[in-house]
Amino acid sequence: MLMLIWLNKYMKKEKIKWWGMILILMFLAGGSFAVNAEDDEDDEDEDEEERRESSSSSSTSNVVTQATTSTSKSVETVILKDSDGDGILDKDDKHPNVAEIYIVEDNDRNGIVDNFEK
Repeated sequence: MLMLIWLNKYMKKEKIKWWGMILILMFLAGGSFAVNAEDDEDDEDEDEEERRESSSSSSTSNVVTQATTSTSKSVETVILKDSDGDGILDKDDKHPNVAEIYIVEDNDRNGIVDNFEK
């Protein structure tokens, strides 16, 4: 970047264009060499690993079997009755034919439902 500023001050615009293109090409070429060098290092590592594997005289074989999984689906329909429709099942309801909202208790027999007296 500083190089371009220097070029801008001291050289003509046409020369700046050429120098800018040369710098860009140099950066691109340098980047491709760096990528190729990394690839060569990776290849060398792989070659060394292959040599190590081929030089070992003992061989092992692993047999892998897939575990089997079986599933089954069953649907069972259970019908529970609620004859009076109050939300309490008949087997748990003291009065299965009459809804609980219609049953009141007045133990002191004063004409007022005990729930409202509390």
